[in-house]
Amino acid sequence: MPQGTEAPAGTMAEGPTSHTQNQLQALAKLRVPFPEEQINPLPKITCSDCSRSRTKVCDNPRHQKSKCRECQNYITSAHLHLDYVGHAELTNRLLDADPLWDWEPLALDQRGLPQFDNDGGLWIRLTVCGHTRLGYGDAQGKSGPNAVKEAIGDALRNAAMRFGAALDLWAKSDLKAARAEHPQSAEDDGQSSTRKERPQAAPAARPELRQEADYSRPEEETRAAPLDPPAGESREQAFARLTEQYRNCWGHALALSQIRLEGKKLGLSKERVQGPPPESKWMTFDELLEGRITELSAQEGRAA
Repeated sequence: MPQGTEAPAGTMAEGPTSHTQNQLQALAKLRVPFPEEQINPLPKITCSDCSRSRTKVCDNPRHQKSKCRECQNYITSAHLHLDYVGHAELTNRLLDADPLWDWEPLALDQRGLPQFDNDGGLWIRLTVCGHTRLGYGDAQGKSGPNAVKEAIGDALRNAAMRFGAALDLWAKSDLKAARAEHPQSAEDDGQSSTRKERPQAAPAARPELRQEADYSRPEEETRAAPLDPPAGESREQAFARLTEQYRNCWGHALALSQIRLEGKKLGLSKERVQGPPPESKWMTFDELLEGRITELSAQEGRAA
């Protein structure tokens, strides 16, 4: 395997490591946050029925296909956005850190080509400054030659995350929950997080923001994804919107995680909402969603 700048021997991820000052300085470049213009919105479908459908939209009338104004994709409304860094931007960052960086597949097939696993995923080794980390990527539902390129790019982002590249895109408080909720997806690969919104200037919390919830809808009807906040949205409007979203998404932990994160970014975590019956007790917005996400995760664990 080609080695990077001042590469010592025996520096596999599972073995002993040693660093020179130059290596440390070069690797530190991978940890520098990416500028906003290099961060793109990646759509993630939150409805399992839409995901399984050949047309990527289910029969639920709430899930209409249209052009999304943020990611510019023609996609079901049952989706949210994740921040991610593209292949070109990541390659440029790797070259800045180590012009001799390299990657190779973990296994080769009989033709000498990269070996994909039974799930269509690709394991790779990424070497930067003489140190190697493993990475895994998949094609995100694509097929043909584009699937191969997508899997390689996804694997590189995943492996580069092990070096700290784009790690700041993760919301620290939601990192563990996000990985549990997004197996084999871009966000699980660590190069993206729930889409960052630009919060409006918020006044102090006011009692009129208290909301009463309706938990009577069956879970199969609670799969709507959060919608993008309109420009110039007031604090009261944002809270009303998030309240409506979590009611609609009560049976979907992934969407609730997104709503909870947006509530934190908008400074609404401490607002009071009414919990589900029979107790129907009042609690903070964050406490309600945290409890429900934990409950859904436990249900999924028992089902598995």
